[in-house]
Amino acid sequence: MLSRPVRFWFAGFAACVLLSGCDGSTSTSAGPDAAAPGDSSAGGTGDSAAVPDDAGAASDSAPGDAAAPRDSASTVDSGSSSSPDAPPEDTGSVSSEGGAGYGSDGPVAYTTGAFLVTSGTDSFTVNVWAPTAAGAHPVVSFSPGLQSLSTAYGPYATRLASWGFVVLMRDDPGILVSGDTVASDIAYTIETWLPVQNTTAGSILDGKVDMTRIGLAGHSRGGQATLDAAEQGLHGKVQAWVGLDPVDTAYSAGTAPSTNLPSIGIPTFYIGAGVATNCAPTNDDYQVLYAVSPSPSIAMTVANASHVQFADLTVCTLCALACSPMGTANSQTVLDLAVRYLTAYFARELLGDASVGPLFQGAGAPADEASGAISIVSK
Repeated sequence: MLSRPVRFWFAGFAACVLLSGCDGSTSTSAGPDAAAPGDSSAGGTGDSAAVPDDAGAASDSAPGDAAAPRDSASTVDSGSSSSPDAPPEDTGSVSSEGGAGYGSDGPVAYTTGAFLVTSGTDSFTVNVWAPTAAGAHPVVSFSPGLQSLSTAYGPYATRLASWGFVVLMRDDPGILVSGDTVASDIAYTIETWLPVQNTTAGSILDGKVDMTRIGLAGHSRGGQATLDAAEQGLHGKVQAWVGLDPVDTAYSAGTAPSTNLPSIGIPTFYIGAGVATNCAPTNDDYQVLYAVSPSPSIAMTVANASHVQFADLTVCTLCALACSPMGTANSQTVLDLAVRYLTAYFARELLGDASVGPLFQGAGAPADEASGAISIVSK
């Protein structure tokens, strides 16, 4: 039998699909190429494929029902940078958009593509954002929430890519797919598929990947799956993890990440909702996971925010039906905060930007705490 949070997610997202509220084509996110890469690919061999034409509609169908490949490319010029992995020049300053510039897109140009990844047991499309500058870049693999599309998390991908990160993101495969399967797919993508692309002539990832600097992130079930991947299949191969209101629920016979969390062995960062919802109840939420996380770990609570507000609700306009109650915080403000702090965290952990500070002092946290927008604990 499905757990209580799963039943609510299924009912809510079923309503969202029926009402066409999750159509990725409606994205109005700020910044270049805010949506997922759509149907672009840039020279990937063998595994490259376009995202399905109807990628805006969530589905419970098995992964891999992709449309026929198309050959097109998309490049975003976010400015120029002599070193895409370098922190901002004025690393000591705190801007009105968040310290060190992570409150806005960076100067790095990037390209996007979509690749069909086939493991021994699964087939799925991975959307890629890759800096165009030569040299190896750190990688962040991001997993959306249950039943959610990559387009709803475009602001995270574009912000990270514009600061010099390679970003990998797939649509969630649906409620009928085990969280363990999602975690296994993440591990296969990082450990097996990515190194091949890194040495494949013509791929947008050719020579662009630093396999010693890998981060994982995810929202809700995506947080659960990436945490499981970091604890198991990718244990010892990941350097940092971020969870956006992650849950501990063992979806569809998946593993509850709290089981192996004490031995994860990497820094973790939780960005959680101040409002408990049926999708992340208090006995199953980020606080449960933070409590058993080893040091170093940080938990940031966004005041008056609810579970779905960490996604772009201008893309999935009816997705709030999935969870209740809705937070009273401004949804765009919640998203902006989460994108800024997630990017700043990976900049510190994977780019070595010490100006971010141990508790985000260089990313605007003191002002946000003083205003009551967030609260932070650490160990």
